Amino acid sequence: MNSFRIENKYKTELTKLSEVYRFLSNNNAKSLFPKRLIRSIYFDDQIFSIYHESIEGTVPRKKIRVRTYSNNDNFDPKTNFNLEIKINSVEGRFKTVKKKINHLKLLRHGIFDKNYGIIYPVIEVSYYREYFQVFELRVTIDTKINYKIFKKNNSLITDETCVLEVKSNSLKNNNYIDENFYFMKTRFSKYCNGVENLNLV
Repeated sequence: MNSFRIENKYKTELTKLSEVYRFLSNNNAKSLFPKRLIRSIYFDDQIFSIYHESIEGTVPRKKIRVRTYSNNDNFDPKTNFNLEIKINSVEGRFKTVKKKINHLKLLRHGIFDKNYGIIYPVIEVSYYREYFQVFELRVTIDTKINYKIFKKNNSLITDETCVLEVKSNSLKNNNYIDENFYFMKTRFSKYCNGVENLNLV
């Protein structure tokens, strides 16, 4: 599955989350799905090429991960994972999704990518996500973001930042948030933040 979208990110502290909900309420936001716990495992090569390209803003560039969702606080080890590849290009952002992949094989043997060669799991990121619709915009709120080195449970670090993502396939719709939302617009990568917070580079 492929998708093209305009995506902007905003961040604030958890202590100001009530202001975010107030903005959503004032704009008649509708909840799309129940809050979910998301677990993503990101892949990179031995010299962290994907990380460095993201930091430098290289285009085109990729993020490669396997991801699963849960409606409660626990993950079933037999749960389905998706393979997701996010591509940033001059034209915009694209995402491909392969559902119900053999994630255990990928985690054990790595993934071959034509740009990076064999890449391996580096970090695991988990967080809670809420989903809303404001007019034609899709707004998500991510809280309780945790980073840890893959297979090293004692490396867990919690990020106190709250991240909002606004997605649209229309520049006109997307501009509404820019004109009316007063939180800080930012480039925010959970993968890059995790790598830095875990002192991997």
